[in-house]
Order: sequence, then C-alpha cells, then structure tokens
Amino acid sequence: MKIVVKIALFCITLIIISCKNQTGYILEDNTIVACIGDSITYGSKQGYVEYLQKYADKNKSNKITFLNWGKNSETITGLTENDHPGPRPFLFDRLDSLLKQTPKPDVVTFCYGMNCGIYGLPSEELFQRFRNGLTQFLDIMKGHEIDVVLITPPPLALKTAIKHGREMISTGNYGYKNPYENYNDEVIKEFKKIVLEIEHPAILTRIDINTPLIQNIDKAYGKDPIHPNSFGNMVIAETMSKVLLEEE
Repeated sequence: MKIVVKIALFCITLIIISCKNQTGYILEDNTIVACIGDSITYGSKQGYVEYLQKYADKNKSNKITFLNWGKNSETITGLTENDHPGPRPFLFDRLDSLLKQTPKPDVVTFCYGMNCGIYGLPSEELFQRFRNGLTQFLDIMKGHEIDVVLITPPPLALKTAIKHGREMISTGNYGYKNPYENYNDEVIKEFKKIVLEIEHPAILTRIDINTPLIQNIDKAYGKDPIHPNSFGNMVIAETMSKVLLEEE
C-alpha cells in the first residue's frame, strides 16, 4: 500500500513539474512581468516589450503589465571587446536595485547572449561564463520568489546585413563593429542550447525566438545585423504572446 502511495505521489510531482515548464503556459490576470535583457530588449522603448503590452491591452482578459528592464550593451558574462566605448554594463551591477523597485514583478523574462560573447571566437571558458551568469541570475530570482521565462538569444543576421549594404571589416580584432563571421553558428547557437537545456527550479518556461526570426530573417533585419527591425520585434512579440497571453 505504501509503495502505491509513493508511486502516486511521484507521478503527481512529475505532472506538476511538466505543467510548470510546458510551453503554452498562460499568465494569470494582474501579473507583472519585467523583461530584462540588452539593447534588443530595450528597443528604444519601441520594441517587442511594447508590442507585448499592446497585445495584452487588446485582450481584456489578459490584465498583464510588462516592464521594460532592457539596457543597451549589457552582458551576463562581464566581458568587453577592445573597440567598445568603455566597459560594457554588467547585469549584476544593477540587478539588486532593480529588484527593490516597485511594483515588484511576479515574472521576469530573460533575453541575453548577443553581447555576451563580445562577437568573438567560441571557447569553453566563454560558454562556462554564460552558464555561470545564467545560473547566478536564476538563483537570485529563486531567492526573490520570482518565476523566470527564459528567452533564447536572437540570431546575428550578418548575411542579411551584407545584402543590405553593410561592409565587413577584414581583421581579427573582433567586436560589435566587426563580428567573427561564424559568431552566430558557433557562439549564439551554443548560448541558445544552454538556455534551452539548463535546469533550475526558478524556470517557469522557455521561449525560442531564434527560430522564427531565422525563418523571417530577410524581413526581420536590415543593415543592422544585431537589432531586429519593427517587423522582427513583432515576430518576437507574437512568438512570446502565443505562450504568455493567448487563451487555451
């Protein structure tokens, strides 16, 4: 009898874990969501975060507030390339002050990776720094009882940017002005894999924005390979809204 009870409890636990991490999770009414990330999240306050708010406002059953906590140039690795104008902002230098603000978020979406490899060569040391930064972030959110929605980093659209007239600099001094030509395939894709595979009790769900952006890459990017255009931001927002806002 005890064995049957233990098995039943184990199965219930598995169901709860599965529901918590499934894509298609619907945010409850009156949820406050802080979207944290780099300049792609910040979007000059006209990007995917603002589109998400518009989608939520259109659907009166989704009484959700989205806060834009993006910051230009930021990383979770603490790295800066040589040609960057000053040290890149480091998330953990401002995270405590963000979490003291009101209103306190119930959920935080996390979207980093583009700047975290400072547009250079891949290495296991780099990937471990990214894992460590992500784990540190998740630990902090768990301590504050805030659920996390992990967002994959978007692609670096170099080929599309070249089609639109971007000139490439032929030098090994890699940085945001001169990215390593395989940065997307060898660095961003590994960051994406880490985001999709890492396990932590603070994770509510994960959303892949990388794939739909690649599927629409010629429309989603222009001469700038880093920042999606308005259409690209709509792709991100629509992808996220299908998981966070749409009714089942």
